[in-house]
Amino acid sequence: MKDLLKGLPNLLTLGNLACGAVGIERLMAGDMNSILICLGLAAILDFADGFIARLLGADGELGKQLDSLADLITFALLPGLVMLHYTLEKGYCMPNGFCTTRYAWLALPLAGAWRLANFNIDTRQKTGFLGVPTPIIGIAFGSLILAFENTTDNALKPFFEHPYFFSFAPIIAAYLMVSDLPMLSLKFKKGDPLLYWKAAVPLLGLACIPVFSVYAGIPFLLVYVLWSIITNFVTQTKNG
Repeated sequence: MKDLLKGLPNLLTLGNLACGAVGIERLMAGDMNSILICLGLAAILDFADGFIARLLGADGELGKQLDSLADLITFALLPGLVMLHYTLEKGYCMPNGFCTTRYAWLALPLAGAWRLANFNIDTRQKTGFLGVPTPIIGIAFGSLILAFENTTDNALKPFFEHPYFFSFAPIIAAYLMVSDLPMLSLKFKKGDPLLYWKAAVPLLGLACIPVFSVYAGIPFLLVYVLWSIITNFVTQTKNG
């Protein structure tokens, strides 16, 4: 029974991977709303596998490698393909013609692979992150489905449907993933000096919804980056 429980985190991680694979299959079928469900469920599983692994003392090398593989498919490759889908749908590139915008989506899985592989060997990222975690990037870009499938006029719509957004947003996101910018981890521990700073992150995410509506994903990503930088500056100043 004990061995079975210790295998539970890896099963949850495989569930994350399955969500990514199903999301790609749903993309091929043109079922965009189901992709959102896949991403949401994968995010829950991604949080749960690490939490349960730490709770059971079952975190090991196999789980670490599986988690990276799952995140690469679900939160890097799938959102990249979503960006490609909308790039072609909006007509910025002919399907059979060469256009740099058409290939900008590749920045997400390529940077995701680099980040995840580096994370597994980087001993500096035990309590926090260097660079934006792949799941946050994936959810932010995946949430654009809400915006692009919504026909209601919005003041932000011209910005998010502009060719420059499709060209540069994946590249900027790729830089954020592989950079050494200190990012807050959402792992909560008793006595954590950054507990309140971390607790503010989901609240800031909720605050973005009424302000940005269906476009809240990308603004939240930027708020998370800015909040992490502010947190690092304040804590370093206080400790220095």
